Amino acid sequence: MEEIIIENEIVKESKDLVINKEMSNHLLASAKWGRFFGVLAYIGAVIMFIFALMYIFIDALSASSEIIYWENIKFVFFIFFIACAVLYFIWARLIMQSSKSIKTGINQNNQVEVENGTRKLAFLMKFMGIVTIVGICLYFVFILSVTVFAGINAFQTL
Repeated sequence: MEEIIIENEIVKESKDLVINKEMSNHLLASAKWGRFFGVLAYIGAVIMFIFALMYIFIDALSASSEIIYWENIKFVFFIFFIACAVLYFIWARLIMQSSKSIKTGINQNNQVEVENGTRKLAFLMKFMGIVTIVGICLYFVFILSVTVFAGINAFQTL
């Protein structure tokens, strides 16, 4: 093995990762911010769930507006807000677990806990990437369907 000098410390080069003080400080800071975002995501999940219940149980809007398909629109909004609440809850749970494991691992100098935290963080990033791709595809489907329905309505009025 080859010796490398880093900031007056002699470290033997190996295949294992060594976490120095600066790296552990950065990991602890990201764990603290992760906990903050996790709490915000839990709050967001509760708010989305409340909005879903509002769209199902409040009929004040349907009495004032004469939309033929109001019941279908309420169901679509209910499903949308429930889906958002579930996504927020999953995101909050993953980021809280990751932050807790990283903080515990750094404070106790436990390599396994840090590894579990970074594994959960990697899963969170994969999850958010997939959700983002699905969201972009849904935007395209929405824009396409609105354009088609607007075109149909425009031709019917001619």
